[in-house]
Amino acid sequence: MLKNIFIKISEFFNHILDFVLPLRSDYEIVESLDEETIYSLPKGRKVEDNDWIHPLFDYKNKKVKAVIWELKYRENILSLGTIGKMLFDEMLEIMSDIILFDAKAEFVIIPIPITVKSRSERGYNQSELICRAIIENDSERTLLYAPQWFEKIKETPKQSLSQSKIDRTENLVGCFEADERIAGKYVFIIDDVVTTGSTLNEAKKTLLGVGAVNVFGFTIAH
Repeated sequence: MLKNIFIKISEFFNHILDFVLPLRSDYEIVESLDEETIYSLPKGRKVEDNDWIHPLFDYKNKKVKAVIWELKYRENILSLGTIGKMLFDEMLEIMSDIILFDAKAEFVIIPIPITVKSRSERGYNQSELICRAIIENDSERTLLYAPQWFEKIKETPKQSLSQSKIDRTENLVGCFEADERIAGKYVFIIDDVVTTGSTLNEAKKTLLGVGAVNVFGFTIAH
């Protein structure tokens, strides 16, 4: 009883704080981004020691940060149409090269998953939104969208709070679980931002562990 009262009081004061000190919003920036502007955003930097990860844009750019913030915390998908097309075009190049020597290649696209607890708190997974924007461009249905084949089974500290790359890596060990149906397939794993690559590396390790032929990481920014 007392716990419920405390929760209601906390929610009330949170609403007051949101009114007095509203959460940061980059909606106006994202709303103003047309296709030409998005295509001209600075390209993503290489991820050190991780050539298999392909970031689309440079996170240091103010407009790119606005896109990520709005997507991650506001479920704002205004710019995802163009971004999804750009990501799919880059993925299509890889698929075309693979098909040249493996005509029977099968491709799976999977978002970096979040735990059940995180989903209940936020209500959505932004990486799933990115995946959906990508597959909208897949008119040939080359990609199999299978988020249910990859799960996050362990809560981990927020990566932004980790002190080092070693900490990030250790925090993530054993946090993912992959379905054996991934065996024999090429996997595209999708996330919004890559920092050191620790999350994507643990995902790749898990996917290869159940028999994926190869794994490619794609993100909006680095």
